Amino acid sequence: MEPAVLTRTPVVLLTAALLVTASCAGAATKTLVVKASSQARAHVPMSVEVPAGVAKAKMTCGEKAVPCQVADGRLWWILDTLPATKTLTYTVELGASGAAAKGVELRTSPQTIAITIEGKPFTAYRFTNPKPAGQQLRRPYFWPVFGPGQVTMTRPYPLTAEKIPDNVAKDHPHHTSLYVAHGDVNGADNWSISGKAGWIVHKTFDTVVSGPVMGMFRETLNWTTVDKKPVMAEVRTARVYRLPDTHRMLDLELVFQAKYGKVKFGDTKEGGLCAARMRPEFRADGKGGSKGRLVNSEGETAGDAWGKKAAWVDCSGAVDGKTLGFAIFDAPTNLRHPTTWHARTYGLLTANPFGLKHFTKGKQTGDHTLDAGKEMTQRYRIYFHTGDEKAADVAARYADYAQPPEAAWK
Repeated sequence: MEPAVLTRTPVVLLTAALLVTASCAGAATKTLVVKASSQARAHVPMSVEVPAGVAKAKMTCGEKAVPCQVADGRLWWILDTLPATKTLTYTVELGASGAAAKGVELRTSPQTIAITIEGKPFTAYRFTNPKPAGQQLRRPYFWPVFGPGQVTMTRPYPLTAEKIPDNVAKDHPHHTSLYVAHGDVNGADNWSISGKAGWIVHKTFDTVVSGPVMGMFRETLNWTTVDKKPVMAEVRTARVYRLPDTHRMLDLELVFQAKYGKVKFGDTKEGGLCAARMRPEFRADGKGGSKGRLVNSEGETAGDAWGKKAAWVDCSGAVDGKTLGFAIFDAPTNLRHPTTWHARTYGLLTANPFGLKHFTKGKQTGDHTLDAGKEMTQRYRIYFHTGDEKAADVAARYADYAQPPEAAWK
């Protein structure tokens, strides 16, 4: 299955898929060496740069074919497993066609991008600010989101006109499953959906890719006032990987651009550059019969995790007798890493680097300004898993993201 690509000059990326410079121009077959470093690796999305003009590749490890694809100027594959301190050598035939594999498919409609992994629904990205169940929404979101075993991982309210289960709280209608928002951008409220709130308006999809290893889209948007006057531009990239059903990963890269003049992110707890409203079984307040667990990278749990700095936060709980969960990872390159978290026991999980006045009880301020013409990039990974944070080895998967294996052409 060859990836379908709409091209655009790519934004420079640094995600868990490692950025390295290829030195292989001029030859069809090359050797690629990956080093695990001091920790064992598992199910790591990887990429390396390829020379201009290369559109496909064939990859093997010994006698074993390795699914790969070329997209966005890079070679992509999954490092299945590699023990600590060990190396793995691949042979790559640039320009050759690899074995077909059913991977990640993106299907675009006028309202959504539907994303499947090996034919199974993963999520739909809804970018037209619809009005489901009578609520006028004001920014794009992913819903539904299916985790391991095709279990939905986020709250359905207010995103469907179908009957909502009794244990699902009908509060905070602006908590739209998995989304990006902030409550003060040049004074515009881009968090709530009140009549005075601003909008995040989809402009175009510049790149849409399907492939055997990775699917992605790159979108341009405007953040606006209530009357839709633009105050900030954004280039949003989402990537989904072909992984075992026990692991699902969504990477977000958000490039905020002061295209219309200076941009000020205001200090408010009402925000989350990567935000999720979890399903009721994951909530940690005990309401509705929930027995969920909320924990951060520092070991702080439940309400103690609110407003604290952490590299990641995880939520989990039992769904039909099986423990499932997801974590949000904060990239080391992000503003004020490790970020502070607007993480609520009632089911909200958001990375918010700006709400310091609230999180520190007035000891710090979190306003951040982009001068006109400047930009800021924020990156996050959402890791959907079986088990709680220990069974899923969330700390190790975060290390795969924050300090990925070294990869180099030889």
